[in-house]
Amino acid sequence: MAREYSEEAGPGWPGWAKAGVTALLLVHGAAVLSAVMAASPSSDLQRAIADRFRWYYKLVDQGYTYRFYTAGAPPTPILIADVQFGDGRTETLRIPDRAQAPRLRYQRHLALAYHLFEDVRRAPRDPGGDSRSRWAASYARHLCAENPGASRVVLYLQDHLNPSPRELVEAAQEGRAIDAEGPRYYGDRQRIGAYSCDD
Repeated sequence: MAREYSEEAGPGWPGWAKAGVTALLLVHGAAVLSAVMAASPSSDLQRAIADRFRWYYKLVDQGYTYRFYTAGAPPTPILIADVQFGDGRTETLRIPDRAQAPRLRYQRHLALAYHLFEDVRRAPRDPGGDSRSRWAASYARHLCAENPGASRVVLYLQDHLNPSPRELVEAAQEGRAIDAEGPRYYGDRQRIGAYSCDD
């Protein structure tokens, strides 16, 4: 049985609230559309329009996925965590994990890896060579909390390279597939640092 609504169900949104939400949706839509249009190849005008929304992309942490899916995208940073336990065993975690579901969660993990990569790149290093990234320490604390019995977390970054356009064309002409998960498409691990779970 369908439920009937009447005017007595409650007041609607006031006019100022409707106008405010409409304005926010228009700004968001324009920001998303301009980011898509500014992806290479694009004109100076398209890039200039997207530049006007740079503040918004930083505010909502938007932009990594557009960069990831454009032609000539840079390598994807992969966060690798070796979680060491008191009993001597080690579990290795990868962010983003390709098996992550739903896909939106994978996208969020991809953004986390990009965010950490940028923070580690900007952070100073201590004399021992480890990064002083506050975000790396925060990620390590989270992994300690999520893995009871963990004694230490060692974090690494690794680049996942993209096949070149030439490789893709050659593979298509020869009728073969490219295994982008093969070892040749992964750079060396770069240690971020080791974090004790007791801290």
